[in-house]
Amino acid sequence: TSGDGTVTKTVTITYTNPQKASDCNLERGGLCLNATLRNWVRVYVPKGSRLIDFKGSETEVQTYDDLSKTVFEGFLQIKPKGKATIIVTYELPFKVEKEYALLIQKQPGTDEHAYTIMVNGKTQERFGLITDKELKLKL
Repeated sequence: TSGDGTVTKTVTITYTNPQKASDCNLERGGLCLNATLRNWVRVYVPKGSRLIDFKGSETEVQTYDDLSKTVFEGFLQIKPKGKATIIVTYELPFKVEKEYALLIQKQPGTDEHAYTIMVNGKTQERFGLITDKELKLKL
């Protein structure tokens, strides 16, 4: 946070594909079970948030409103035995003084992704997300 209550947030997401590439040649009888993952990434933030930077997208980043949130959308690819990281930095549309309520919503079909919550460079909490989680963070 800055001295006037403005909050700038950074979200870092790393995707990994730890398996080797499959033989995708169907003529040889190969099954293409693991190839390059092409993935659209959407980060939903409080409506009215201002995008400062979005690193790691292979396409031009789109900003729009959906489901009463602002969305920052990009695209990335993860090759077999590879990884890709996006880093999204944005400013909240409101000021925060002493406590900030953070809601992290679990995406259906995902299983316990690891989260590390940091405030001003200090780790506040680490957990695996198994359901939506709301945190109250002291600033």
